[in-house]
Amino acid sequence: MIMTSLIVKILIFQLIISILIIKISKRLNLLDIPNTRKVHKFLVPYTGGIIISFTFLFVVYITNFNIDYLNLILSTSFLIAISGFIDDRYNLNPGTKLVLQFFPIYLLVDQNLILNDLGSYEYLGLLSLGSFNKVFTIICCLLLINACNYSDGIDGLLVSIILIILLSFSIFLFFIGKIDLIKYLITIKIILIFFLIFNFELIKNFKIFLGDSGSNVLGYLISFLTICLYTNEGIHPVYVIWPLAYLIFEFLTVNLIRILNNKKIFLAGNDHFHYILSKKFKNNFYYSLIIICLINIFFSLIGIFSFLYLNKLTTFIAYIISFIIYYFIRKILLKK
Repeated sequence: MIMTSLIVKILIFQLIISILIIKISKRLNLLDIPNTRKVHKFLVPYTGGIIISFTFLFVVYITNFNIDYLNLILSTSFLIAISGFIDDRYNLNPGTKLVLQFFPIYLLVDQNLILNDLGSYEYLGLLSLGSFNKVFTIICCLLLINACNYSDGIDGLLVSIILIILLSFSIFLFFIGKIDLIKYLITIKIILIFFLIFNFELIKNFKIFLGDSGSNVLGYLISFLTICLYTNEGIHPVYVIWPLAYLIFEFLTVNLIRILNNKKIFLAGNDHFHYILSKKFKNNFYYSLIIICLINIFFSLIGIFSFLYLNKLTTFIAYIISFIIYYFIRKILLKK
């Protein structure tokens, strides 16, 4: 009953803040302009991340979940949202974008939300990061945030991917009995599901995009949550990274193909998997959304199965083999 009352309060707040932000965005011309690469035909506000980060702040304020690291992640998400908003507004170059993303990440790293090692493996022992721990953590967070940005190309795609990841994390947590954290993640999932109402424009004239502010917030959330599931909850990273496999594999594949073809990385393009699928399905983007979600579910199920039945080294080898297979399949699809 208490949980239901809490969720109702959060959704009322999110509804009000969503309507306000959309109206303000239209008035201030904070709108995404259609072009040949983009699929929408009309001007749409790109401030979805501001809505999500405001709602996260509200959640921290009104709830009593005693999970300090997640409270810290949510309460600082507004800073990473601002960096994305600036990018959307001024179309920053990749270097400037990375610098703006760096500062909120460093804030949490400075609060000791870091990877000190990559876990222990059969025959290998503990893979310690030593003095490279902070640098490695920052690089991983930057890469995952930008991987999220790569997958934010069609309505609902990135949010759906993140929902699958959070559901997978909840299943891991269920098996180790972390019920309070599962309840917290349920709250976050409901916020993201409610956002889809506006992303899919289920309320007429109230459509909004995640924008870079939103992809930054979701990447920031998943990056540090993944770290803390290992450092605070004891779930080995080799299992936790499976639900992230699509984001990581796609990001690495796109950039590796670009490097091999002497093209610039970290720039917008039509070589992302969702664009390739959409083209094959004659711009029916919902087919792309469903296929990519199914791929993400498949990888997540491998992670859960591995967590229950496989040792860590076998799981790691399977992850590497899966990436190689994904890379070559994607490369073939890109040529067709």
